[in-house]
Amino acid sequence: MKLDCLRNFGLQRGGLVIVDAPEDTCVKSGAVPSSSVLPSAPRDVVPVLVSSRFVRLSWRPPAEARGNIQTYTVFFSRDGVNRERAVNTSQSGTLQLTVGNLKPEETYTFRVVANNEWGPGESSQPIKVATQPELQVPGPVENLRVVSTSPTSILISWDPPAYANGPVQGYRLFCTETATGREQTVEVDGLSYRLEGLKKFTEYTLRFLAYNRYGPGVSSGEVTVTTLSDVPSATPQNVSLEVVNSRVATKVDETRMDLKFGKFHKL
Repeated sequence: MKLDCLRNFGLQRGGLVIVDAPEDTCVKSGAVPSSSVLPSAPRDVVPVLVSSRFVRLSWRPPAEARGNIQTYTVFFSRDGVNRERAVNTSQSGTLQLTVGNLKPEETYTFRVVANNEWGPGESSQPIKVATQPELQVPGPVENLRVVSTSPTSILISWDPPAYANGPVQGYRLFCTETATGREQTVEVDGLSYRLEGLKKFTEYTLRFLAYNRYGPGVSSGEVTVTTLSDVPSATPQNVSLEVVNSRVATKVDETRMDLKFGKFHKL
């Protein structure tokens, strides 16, 4: 077959566009260009982010571009499927690409090819990446109920999530002291829990969530509750009776009526 030798200018031969061809470069009309003008393989292809439905890859440029790198092509296939698909970068300098529309918990093979003005170059070494499981976390718990049972405790009960997406492994309670913002977290089994060791006559904000093997689910709405006030620290002391205008009045020594929260006052 006749050889067309191209020297430092752009021509088109048999559908192959040659731009700024290196001096003394010869190609056959309609043939694939020689590997001497094509890029070498992209280097260090690695997954930088793996989800259940997509994989983001990054790589380094070829050691030998042999021209201007115009795009990169990522080829990928799913294990057990005899079909390879491809997606191109949109800009020449891009060294990262996200491949989407994948299936959860499947293994895919990826390889990357650089393209210059002569065509696609050498392929990188293939790598295998397994996608993550689909995150199917529980919905919020149902019918969250909170009752203050004493000055230092509250009773919480709830129903399981309507949509658990698998067995619920436990529940997590978040209790925040409203005035200070101080939060405590408690891991809970079952469908009720008595939270103790709280401050007397203090407002708390509660929320709940369920979790399964995929992680914590959707949090419930917040519920506010106030612990009960305290009882007097002792019985009244120095009680006496006095007749005033034919009526009986009761005197109480207020100094002995101290409460844990405040004092009694005369009416």
